[in-house]
Amino acid sequence: MATFLENLQTRRNAIAAELAAITSSAAGGKPNASATGIDHVGYKDGLYRELREINEQIAAAANLNADGTVSTWEHVSEGIP
Repeated sequence: MATFLENLQTRRNAIAAELAAITSSAAGGKPNASATGIDHVGYKDGLYRELREINEQIAAAANLNADGTVSTWEHVSEGIP
C-alpha cells in the first residue's frame, strides 16, 4: 500500500504530465471562447494551483515522522581550527 507521501508524489507527477501534454489544440491550450463555454485558461490555472498545493503538502509530509509528529533536527557545522 502506498504511503501518503507516495500518493502525493504520484498525483504531482500526473499533473506535471498533463501540463506537459497541453498543446494549442488541447483543453487548456486554447484561449477562452464564449462560443464553446469552456474555460481553457481556468483549467490550466487550476492545474498549476493544484500542483503548487501538492508541492507544499509534499514538503510538509517529508518532515513527518512515522507517528505523524513533525520531525525536527539541528544542523551543526564546525570549522577546521
